[in-house]
Amino acid sequence: MRQHVRFAGAIGLAVCLAWPAAAEECQFDKTAADASFNQALEAIVAHQGYAWACAPYIGDGLAQSNTVNIEMLLRDSGFKPADAIAKAGDLDAQAKKGAELHPIGSAGATRQEVVTACSQLMDEQYQKFRAARADMIKAQCADE
Repeated sequence: MRQHVRFAGAIGLAVCLAWPAAAEECQFDKTAADASFNQALEAIVAHQGYAWACAPYIGDGLAQSNTVNIEMLLRDSGFKPADAIAKAGDLDAQAKKGAELHPIGSAGATRQEVVTACSQLMDEQYQKFRAARADMIKAQCADE
């Protein structure tokens, strides 16, 4: 019986210690959410552009499947599902057109060097996207 009382006391203490943090309410910050959205959108569209530009070296599967990340970001920011799908398609088409106008490669580079550069460029943009999206979600108080 004593062990149950000690255990209950420990739980009560933990709840009391957590109470002030739980009492703080998140305040929606539209300016921060919009700024983070713009950063995330810029990064994921750049990632998409690199995916299309690198497609001759790595295949186009990543570029085709990555559109869902653009759609997800748009939906997170408040777009209706059908609008997010349409806008993601438009942004994908713009990224693909940009990749066609600015192909990746170097006369002296080996295929492996280009693949490595593509991977690094895409990863850098994807990490920027993830961080900015997380900041947007926090500013929207959507992670609560």
